[in-house]
Amino acid sequence: MKRGIIWFRNNLRLADNECITRALDECDEVLCVYVLDSRTWDAPVECSRMGSIRAQFILESLHELDGEIKKLGGSFEFIQGRAVDEIPRLMESFGAELCYAQKEDAWEETEQERVLANQINLILTGGKGIWEEADLPFALEGLPAVFSSFRRKVEKNMQIRSLFRSPDRIACSWKAKTELPTLGSLGFEESPKDERAVLDFLGGAKEAKKWMHQWIWERDCLKDYKETRNGLVGADYSSKLSPWLSTGCISAVEVYWEIKKYEEERVANDSTYWLFFELLWREFFRFVARRYGADIFQRNGIKDSDEKMTRGDRKTMQRWQEGRTSNSFVNANMIELARTGWMSNRGRQNVASSLVHDLGQDWLAGARHFEEHLIDYDPCSNYGNWMYLGGVGNDPRPNRAFNLEKQAEYDDPDETFRKLWLS
Repeated sequence: MKRGIIWFRNNLRLADNECITRALDECDEVLCVYVLDSRTWDAPVECSRMGSIRAQFILESLHELDGEIKKLGGSFEFIQGRAVDEIPRLMESFGAELCYAQKEDAWEETEQERVLANQINLILTGGKGIWEEADLPFALEGLPAVFSSFRRKVEKNMQIRSLFRSPDRIACSWKAKTELPTLGSLGFEESPKDERAVLDFLGGAKEAKKWMHQWIWERDCLKDYKETRNGLVGADYSSKLSPWLSTGCISAVEVYWEIKKYEEERVANDSTYWLFFELLWREFFRFVARRYGADIFQRNGIKDSDEKMTRGDRKTMQRWQEGRTSNSFVNANMIELARTGWMSNRGRQNVASSLVHDLGQDWLAGARHFEEHLIDYDPCSNYGNWMYLGGVGNDPRPNRAFNLEKQAEYDDPDETFRKLWLS
């Protein structure tokens, strides 16, 4: 009897999951596992990498996935520790020959893969994005330095894969020895819901599908997305799919095919393309992360420069974090982030510009703050965008400084957003 382990990472779903499909096709029995890696899940400290809002979202997603796996006859282990230590131990206990996992893009995750591949038979599958490295029309070393060139090249002969089928049975004789921990047992305090939040984000694949259907079909927001995407108040102005995409509760390919279905059944316009355009940005930063590895987490970023980057000062940084700067628009966005784990795209650009270009602080500290607090945190997009605004990434311009007063007048002309969060 051939046994395998499915190691869930940022693919917390059963639908369109190549990792599951391949494991079930190749093994007689599979055991599912999620590792709450101590580097991320350690109890909050001064420089925590995981805030309570995102932690709660992930736990909700895992709770749903656990229930779905059990319905199909499977077992799910939840292990705390280091994946490179715990995965081999579990494989030995279960008698597994193979471990299946979705390939990730960021340096820390790819290092995990490298270390584990030297200890076990690790099978890495796709599923993180729309394309895999082999699908690109150029070698990774030839990745275009700017997004516009990347987009032109990948769109020229673009092919998107079909969806993988959902499993109807998961054979496993193993009785799980662990349970999903609670937020409190992990050292987190529950964050109270804020009625001003743009959306009550709930983790899980069902919630992802439910919201995608509501936003695209019931609210019919996709047809106007290009015009409304920079809104600040309410649920309709952008897709809000990023928290579920970052955890893999829904795949980028699922979103792509939903866009195509909408175009066929209702309308195809600049707005429907623009949502796909946003997925392309996500793909670009995925491959930037693969191309440059640990460099995207360094102060000098990916720019070949000897310029010494500022480290900033603690008090100024704290004022920015707490929304106590001299700029009301920045403050409103930072308070929204702290209370809800969410910030609009326009907000993210403006607060980053404020930190780096107006306050003269370290972009890396800003990226780490976002890592802790964003409900939709993704290492590739987060650090890629921060490098971009910090002048050490893929921006062809030497200085991406925003005129914050003009931005506020344009995006929040009647101060509705600022009054909402500063009152």
